[in-house]
Amino acid sequence: MPLNVPKTVLEAALGNGSVRKFRDFALVVLDGEGALCVPHDVWLPAASWAHGRAPSGNRLRDRMLLLQRLDVLVTRRGTAIVSTCGAPLRLARLREQMKRDGLDIGEWSFPSAAVLEAALDPASAPAPKPKGAPGSGAPDDPPVA
Repeated sequence: MPLNVPKTVLEAALGNGSVRKFRDFALVVLDGEGALCVPHDVWLPAASWAHGRAPSGNRLRDRMLLLQRLDVLVTRRGTAIVSTCGAPLRLARLREQMKRDGLDIGEWSFPSAAVLEAALDPASAPAPKPKGAPGSGAPDDPPVA
């Protein structure tokens, strides 16, 4: 019985996992490690890079090499190998795309809704206090007695 030896870093990193492509993002299920969603503009270059590299023979090392190339991603709750990362605006857009395509947002480890809403609509975010205004924390504030 022949062994299934991965031929690329991408095959080694995914293991028996899968990649489901939606309109604007990819849902990557890592064999035994959890799942993550990545925008296509982040996933495609990373997957292309990994597809052109020979595996190291260590699945965890190959998986980490691939994950290090993803700068925006959201993880499903319970995924321990990597955590949600990326700018709030990119994560907010990813959340909206996932909602639009019918994924349950409650399963995913997004930052708080207030942070994502503020990223989508910066005009509604509380304005920072000017430097020197009382309570702004600026060094020239008089000490409170």
